[in-house]
Amino acid sequence: MRKLAIILLTIAATLAVHADNLGYSKFKPLVIGLDLDYAPLQYVDEEGLPKGLDVELTQTLMQRLNVPYTYRPNTWEAISGDVLKGRVDLAMMVFSPYRQSLINYSRAVFKLYYQVVYRNDHKDADQFNMRQIKDKKIAYMSSRPITDTLTKAGAELHVVRDLPKALQDLSAGEYDAVICFRYQAKYHIHRLHLTNLTAEDLTLTPREYCYVSHNRKLIDAIDRELLKMDKEGTIDDIYGDYITHLDGFHLPQWFWWLVGGVVCLTLLLILFMQRRHNKRLHIEMRRAQKSDQLKTVFLANVSHALRTPLNAIIGFSELLYQDDNGISAEDRQQMFTQINTNGKQLLYFINELLELSNIEGGGVQFTRVAADIRELLESYKSEVEHRQQDEVVLKIESPHQQCVAEIDAGMFRHVMMHLLSNAIRHTSQGSITIEYRQQDNGLYFAVTDTGEGIPEDLKNNIFALLTDQHTFVQQETPGLGLSICKAILDAVNGRVGMSSEVGKGSTFWFWAPCKIITIQ
Repeated sequence: MRKLAIILLTIAATLAVHADNLGYSKFKPLVIGLDLDYAPLQYVDEEGLPKGLDVELTQTLMQRLNVPYTYRPNTWEAISGDVLKGRVDLAMMVFSPYRQSLINYSRAVFKLYYQVVYRNDHKDADQFNMRQIKDKKIAYMSSRPITDTLTKAGAELHVVRDLPKALQDLSAGEYDAVICFRYQAKYHIHRLHLTNLTAEDLTLTPREYCYVSHNRKLIDAIDRELLKMDKEGTIDDIYGDYITHLDGFHLPQWFWWLVGGVVCLTLLLILFMQRRHNKRLHIEMRRAQKSDQLKTVFLANVSHALRTPLNAIIGFSELLYQDDNGISAEDRQQMFTQINTNGKQLLYFINELLELSNIEGGGVQFTRVAADIRELLESYKSEVEHRQQDEVVLKIESPHQQCVAEIDAGMFRHVMMHLLSNAIRHTSQGSITIEYRQQDNGLYFAVTDTGEGIPEDLKNNIFALLTDQHTFVQQETPGLGLSICKAILDAVNGRVGMSSEVGKGSTFWFWAPCKIITIQ
């Protein structure tokens, strides 16, 4: 009951304050002191009307308090005296501890932060702080704290009455710097177009800008409304960029809505990124599982490819090592031949395996040089012609008489010679045809034979035999040569493929991107 009574008394007192308009009426309005020239906070325009941000705030405040009022414009020196002597009821001024016992101050409307203004081209433009202004000409409007600070720093003091004129004089070189409040520097530099001036904050204690009055009841009512307006963001809306609350302020409602929106968007973005990350993780896990399976197949195929010739070499060697086994000279010679053949097969496979690993690991660098494609193919044809059967015709066909392109000669030779060697090895009669043409910003090549063709069980993975769990590298398979060709073409962003029919022949083709220099 006691708490309820206190609340009711408080409400009644508040209503009483508004009911009698704090002692003011339209016949006896509240008299407010107004500085004639204190822009942008308060001033009188050319038509004699009160203007400025303070005027806008006071109008809003008085409407909320339901207090009639009128302005009494005057110079600042006169207004400060009128307030202290009670000739005006209300004014706005900077809080001063020296006057605290003489008049009532409201809570701070906002805080005033000091700035030092100087020319951009000043020789000491990077040294304007309170420890680097000794013997410099500093202009400022009368202020006891600034006077004490500048005196201790050893500056040359110049007290001015007209701040806009002082800033213009600074721009012309009259002073080394001007010290004023942040909003004053921002407003006057922009209004007077003083583009050669720069303003920076000073590490001085900010000053509180308050309402002042001898009427304690009026100040209490103003304090309550200012607190509400601060929480609502009304003060920030009125003063905008000219003030910056750094201590103990209440953010407006719209700010919290904005923060909430940003937080929601951030959470949605996090959820989206997490979902995307989980999808990538799932793909990588599947890729890792497939890689693990391929590794198992790869090791099984490699071990099979190594074990077969090794078993032959070890087996024949053990038989030859025994002197009393009754092996004839002819059989002994055949065993030596088998050991030699399997050893070469083993060495060839290991060399291919190392080459494939080197290419897929990025250890091979490709260098492109200009080359005549027709001449290269003719040289490859001459090099392998002695290995083909007499019944086989090797020929080159192309719509181009001459084609010069930038290619890696080593890469080109490796792929073409392997395809030609395969075709010769598997073709006993008919023809082997080399074709080439310009296609899709590169060159297309094909080697077509009329040989025995590729068995169906090898077609699907002929370019990656080591990763096919149903195929082992044996003498009847093409080995790793085609896998090496595919690795080379993958490294240069090319493509490779084949088509074949058992008993009728095969076509192996590849395309590689390259710069065509001339073509006829």
